[in-house]
Amino acid sequence: MHLRTLKHAISYAALAGVLIAPGAYAQTAAALKVDVLSSRPEMVSGGSALVRVSGATAAPSVSLGGADVSSAFKADAKGGGYLGLVNGLKDGDNQLVVKAAGKEASVTLNNHGINATLFAGPQQVPFICENETHKLQSAKDDSCAAPPRVDYYYRNKGNEWKQFDPAAARPTDIGTTKIDGKEFPLIVRQEKGVINRSAYLINILHDPAAGPVPTPGNASPGSGWNGKLVYSFGGGVQANYHMGRGFGMTGTDNKFFIEDMGGGLSDTFVTRGYAVAAGSLNVMGTNNDDVKSAETVSKIKEYFVKTYGPVQFTIGHGASGGSMQQHLIGNNYPGLLDGVMPARNYPDVMSFLQPLYDCELIAKATETSSQKWTYEQKGAVAGKYWGYCVSNGTRYPNARPTFCDATVADAIANDPALKQKGVRCTFQDNLVNIYGRDPKTGFARNPFDNVGVQYGLNALNEGKISFDQFLDLNARIGGLDVDGKIVPARQVADGLALRRAYASGRVNTGGAGLATTPMVDIRSYVDGDPIGVGDANVDVHDGYHSMTMRARLLKANGTAANHVILTTASNGRVQLDTRGLASTYGTPLTQVSADGLAALDKWLTNIANDKSNLPQAKKVAKNKPADLVDACFPTAQGRLVGQTEKITDMAKCNKLFPFSGDARLAAGAPRTLDVFKCQLKPVSAADYKSKPNAAQLAKLKEIFPNGVCDYKKPGVEQVALAGTWAVFKGDGEFTNLDKAKK
Repeated sequence: MHLRTLKHAISYAALAGVLIAPGAYAQTAAALKVDVLSSRPEMVSGGSALVRVSGATAAPSVSLGGADVSSAFKADAKGGGYLGLVNGLKDGDNQLVVKAAGKEASVTLNNHGINATLFAGPQQVPFICENETHKLQSAKDDSCAAPPRVDYYYRNKGNEWKQFDPAAARPTDIGTTKIDGKEFPLIVRQEKGVINRSAYLINILHDPAAGPVPTPGNASPGSGWNGKLVYSFGGGVQANYHMGRGFGMTGTDNKFFIEDMGGGLSDTFVTRGYAVAAGSLNVMGTNNDDVKSAETVSKIKEYFVKTYGPVQFTIGHGASGGSMQQHLIGNNYPGLLDGVMPARNYPDVMSFLQPLYDCELIAKATETSSQKWTYEQKGAVAGKYWGYCVSNGTRYPNARPTFCDATVADAIANDPALKQKGVRCTFQDNLVNIYGRDPKTGFARNPFDNVGVQYGLNALNEGKISFDQFLDLNARIGGLDVDGKIVPARQVADGLALRRAYASGRVNTGGAGLATTPMVDIRSYVDGDPIGVGDANVDVHDGYHSMTMRARLLKANGTAANHVILTTASNGRVQLDTRGLASTYGTPLTQVSADGLAALDKWLTNIANDKSNLPQAKKVAKNKPADLVDACFPTAQGRLVGQTEKITDMAKCNKLFPFSGDARLAAGAPRTLDVFKCQLKPVSAADYKSKPNAAQLAKLKEIFPNGVCDYKKPGVEQVALAGTWAVFKGDGEFTNLDKAKK
């Protein structure tokens, strides 16, 4: 077990029968041990904590701030020791002291308000509560606080979900499911409420007629909960300033997706016994601040553990923006997610946005060019099918301060004070706690840059474009200004913003928590224009991002043994519904996702049962199921081999499903795509297969007066991750509870 030295000598504790992970923390005094099961001791919220006392041969004496709370602790036959839900914590430090058999142990619980900041920094102003959209009581203040509500639903034998009233006559057509060999009725208890100014949702199998809901230390015969939690993350990328009106949740069996239940009643999860949790601030289309998303996960998961009991492990799930959150939370806040199953993944938000910004610049430059550009030539410069840029280059204008949710935009328009203040909805302004403010403008510091980037370099050297096209393109490319408008000058990143992006983990290297996190990447293939639907419908989820994540893991850890990519065919384009959620029918995607979940569960279970002293990374690699390997699953339509065939020959998969790239790769950037501002080198004729003449070389030096990108060197301000569990103070300053290993 890896011990960390903290203020109160807190250490990770291994729970009997529970996955060893940074989710249980302890302080020891000889054989007496205190484990905080619901959160880190420094990160308690809501005035209570679930605590286990081990090493006591009789009921311990427990006090909180001098008050006796011993009666809260009962013997725990399942987990061992004594389990207690300690209530009455004040905000700030609370000293919990345990005495037994002449021994003493203590731990300091630092409590925070359930709707107050935890580690994401000062809360956003303005902030619009949207309780009514979740059928919750209206907020009385900007905490958005509201009492929780509980509803029940059941699935009938015709596979339809319907409202269930425990007080009414019991329906005769309730379906059933088998979990660990025992049959349970498909009745789901759904709880909604507000935590961290986020609406939350928890679904758990429970038949109220068969007994109470499970609680810490008390199983329930009426619940089919398997002791595991799926935490679901929603897609999109947009600035915050509001609660969010949905949970952005899909399962892998969209046939049974029920929107009026708030989402998340996915057969794939609940019928297998998993509890499902989500928050409206875990939807990237509501909130593109991954730190705030992590903070929301921390609090909602803590609440779940205190309500139902410790979880064996937590699996992250979600596509697109949901994948960004899983990767960033898994790497920067280890212990919140034990395994992840990202779909249509991106390593982080910045890696998603940069290609879109480049697409917009390339489109403008080629449209105004004095040269003639073919469709294929523009695609060669962009590093991908050009329809992607046409469709998506301005679809996600996260560089624009006006890219606000409609609710936020209306509030600004109707509030003179907000209108005068000028609420900005850019990516970086939404993360001002992380990037800090530029004193010259008062706006958030900018981490994006294209100085020295030779757009179309590979296309030039491959003979796809002429030297004159190359020169004209790079002379016209320009950049985005502070308001996201295209201007003639190239964009210059703020050095401090770049340093903070790397040091705080906004650029996901995969070298911290993800180094030991099992990852099953479900890649639904949508590259190119597979059924000729045209430029306006080309999906944004092209596949090379999976390989970028793989490259970063290899660079950081020397191995990617904890990373599996399963590529599945889509029946044409992945259609986006009205909530921006992806739903695909008639493809192997549904089955592959369900099988991926089962394999990830087995993987995590194997790790939990491995009591060896191997380092965690080796333990993760050793316990991966033998048949869980990179594979592709084509369909009978289009690029196809067989309806359900699994292909593990990656050379064959690469031909069936060729991944594209982006403009930075096409300009010579490394596969890791982790350089957001390059170091420069002098212009040299040796870099070009078609040697420039004197006039062309002079023009190059005019276009790049300070030089061109030298991708053999690290990026400007590309520093190492400072550590995990960053606590932001506001305006860019942060500390780490866990420092990076040297």
